[in-house]
Amino acid sequence: MKREEIENRLKELNEWELVEEKKLRKTFKFKNFQESVKFLQLIQPIADSLNHHPDVCIYYSKVIVELTTHEKGGLTELDFQLAKEIDEVAVKVK
Repeated sequence: MKREEIENRLKELNEWELVEEKKLRKTFKFKNFQESVKFLQLIQPIADSLNHHPDVCIYYSKVIVELTTHEKGGLTELDFQLAKEIDEVAVKVK
């Protein structure tokens, strides 16, 4: 994707940031570790259905999600689609 298209699509997302010109990143905060794990369990089938999997780090009640399309060396439509779906899941966990 071109920079202009990425910037326009980024405006459609809630609090996701562009990292290194090729990744989307967002930090999700939950009440505890159990909610963090539940969040990951809920996004796993979505990622599987898209065959597009995020990079994830868990820090107790904080989950950092990064999205990129490794095969393309940057962002694609799949990254933005998965970001929107992950945001929808996060609301259900909190």
